[in-house]
Amino acid sequence: MKSDLLIRVIDNKSNNEYFGGDQGWFAGKSAKGYGCGIIALANVILTHKKANNSANTDCCSITKSQYMRLADKIRKRYLPIVPGFGINGFILALGANLYFLTHRIKAFARWGVMPCHLWNSVDDMLSRNWPVVLAIGPNNLILGKSTLTMHASSGQSKINSHYVTIVAADTATITVSSWGKRYTIYKRDYETYMKKTNNPLFSNILYIAGK
Repeated sequence: MKSDLLIRVIDNKSNNEYFGGDQGWFAGKSAKGYGCGIIALANVILTHKKANNSANTDCCSITKSQYMRLADKIRKRYLPIVPGFGINGFILALGANLYFLTHRIKAFARWGVMPCHLWNSVDDMLSRNWPVVLAIGPNNLILGKSTLTMHASSGQSKINSHYVTIVAADTATITVSSWGKRYTIYKRDYETYMKKTNNPLFSNILYIAGK
């Protein structure tokens, strides 16, 4: 399986390189707070396009200004944010399909797969050069504030109610992009989070069929 199937974002002003996009780059407060779904979809669209036009996916890169032009276009035309609510998976799928339709991309997105098919579905998408939008969904009202731990060389990050982009997977882990950085999530931890929050409807993936 290909590794690091994700667009690299280059900031020409600072010479920094990012592992996918960062919702903190948006200008508006709502987008900064609730724009992770937009960023995840932008990661998917840009990476798939670049990977299908390149023999070496490790060379996929774009400038930060180019990246944000697409992200802002998605926010304004396909995934408008409702302040305080963000974007749920069904709206994310609708926005993705509207983008595919208007840009004549032969693909179809749907929200969610059965938990028993989760990792096979991830492998299937990655094999077709589609990174995978993964939701670490909200907690239910009974069990309170559970979090999922993401691991990086710089330390850990605990999250919930957040979208990340899966770019690689092996038998035990997935590699994801979040806030423009690379993280590792243990599959067993995600499965535990899913069961603990009793939330497979919102802790799930955006499955994309098509080339």
